[in-house]
Amino acid sequence: MGLLSLVAILGLSGCALHKGVAKDSDRLSSAERQKFEYLYLEAERMKAIGENDAAFDLMSQAAAIDTASAAARFFLAPYYLRMGLYEQSRKDLQYAAEAYPDNYWYNVVYANFSQQSGNHDEAIRVWSRLLKQHPEKTEINSALAEAYTAKGDMKAAVACYDSLEMSMGMMEPITIEKLKLYEYMGDREAMVSESEKLQRTYPQNTDYMRLLGDIYLEAGRDSAALSMYDKALEFEPENGYIYLSRARYYEKKGDSIAYNDEIRNALMNRRIDVETKLGIFSTYIVDLMQKKQELNRVDSLFAEMLEQYPQEEPVRRLFGMYLSSRQEFARAAEQYAIATDLAPTNPENWLQLIGLYLYQEKYPEVIRVGKKAIQYVPDQNDIYMYVAVASAQTKSYDEALEMLSTGLTYVDENDAATKSFFYGQMGDVYHSSGNREKAYEMYDKALLYNASNLAVLNNYSYFLAIEGRDLNRAERMSAQTVKAEPDNATYLDTYAWIFFKQGNYSLARLYMKNALDKTEEPSAELFEHYGDILFMLGEVDEAVEYWQKALDAGSESAELLQEKIKEKKYIEQ
Repeated sequence: MGLLSLVAILGLSGCALHKGVAKDSDRLSSAERQKFEYLYLEAERMKAIGENDAAFDLMSQAAAIDTASAAARFFLAPYYLRMGLYEQSRKDLQYAAEAYPDNYWYNVVYANFSQQSGNHDEAIRVWSRLLKQHPEKTEINSALAEAYTAKGDMKAAVACYDSLEMSMGMMEPITIEKLKLYEYMGDREAMVSESEKLQRTYPQNTDYMRLLGDIYLEAGRDSAALSMYDKALEFEPENGYIYLSRARYYEKKGDSIAYNDEIRNALMNRRIDVETKLGIFSTYIVDLMQKKQELNRVDSLFAEMLEQYPQEEPVRRLFGMYLSSRQEFARAAEQYAIATDLAPTNPENWLQLIGLYLYQEKYPEVIRVGKKAIQYVPDQNDIYMYVAVASAQTKSYDEALEMLSTGLTYVDENDAATKSFFYGQMGDVYHSSGNREKAYEMYDKALLYNASNLAVLNNYSYFLAIEGRDLNRAERMSAQTVKAEPDNATYLDTYAWIFFKQGNYSLARLYMKNALDKTEEPSAELFEHYGDILFMLGEVDEAVEYWQKALDAGSESAELLQEKIKEKKYIEQ
């Protein structure tokens, strides 16, 4: 329970608070008592109708008349808590609990407050006092056990649960809590003893048989574990969870064939809900993929799962995730497409399907599926972004801009980073369409929302450098990107090219060489730029060598490169 949940407790206790007011007010004069009573009752009334500001003001006035009123201070405590006045709230709750040690609600709330504040000794003291007063209230014993657990006194916590068992009898929740404590203490024998006792008390309960088997397995008593699982299956042969426990037994023994068989028995069992099965299956798949073995079994199990659950979207989604991880993108897309049909309002499937097509550069499919997705999940701004990217790649610039503009309307007003990203993308589209001024306008907007948008800073500064325009500003923007990511070859290339345009060829060479060194497979553009810089430094033969590398790497400016190589000189594009 969080500290703010004390407000809920106090709200529930309102009916019990006024009982102590008359006693509190005996020390007042008749006029004071009358005014106090009026203010107190008005505060209660205001609180009941939800007028909390008025309730707080009225009760504050009442508390000023009788500064020793436990009822008034208890009433005000949650308001102080909301205001962040933690210590004042604690003092008021403590005062009420100590002034009236027999008031159940005062003490319950104060004990809870102490517990959630980390003052476990104080919580234990108050819970213990309450337990003496109300031994019939089992919830107090439970709360006391939690306080001891939080303090780290596990033996005392176990003793509390033992007391609960004596009053309530053997119950699974109590046993489970004791097992957790024994496990924390590392007392395996106590865990075995406790679970054996539970199983003896309910000898035909297969869940308790399975629990005992699991405890035996953890304690290293493997034969006893298998025996208990087998006994449970005799009582309930269709219980899939028992097969799952037996799978863990065979996994521990290293019997992969038996392990796989038990996993299949669990997955095919119709009594296990599909969500649990998917959890089992996910763990099983990850385990097999890490071991890089028997992945053909996974396909077979999926086939059986789909036969059993052909209309279950989570099964299709999991199969799609599995196929994606194996880079079987066509089959993965098929599963995600079915998943979108089964659950069209689930954005995750649309995003995965669009992402698959985008990764494979199937831009028409991105556009088709994205537009369909928007009909069902129109508030997903990522989808507009993906469709815009695909549209730009197919040179449908107007459509890309329309998508970005619409997607921008779904970005939260306070999400400056995403707004900046959208405006940056709009700048890129405008530049690709040849509208440079509009592109720079969008970049400026993007930087207003996020001055550290590295992609925008890089593109903006590079395009300015290409034009030989506002190079000082371009240098400042590019410097930000290199400082943020000194190993990013793209940013280093831009920075070097700005120096080239400024005529600072030595610095240009330094940063361009760094860019080449940071790239495993340098692009044709990097080779060409480095060749240009070398030429300006008088290293003509080396320049020609790098121009040739650019040509071999498939440069888009092949004709210009051929001319440079032939003439052995730099030719501006």
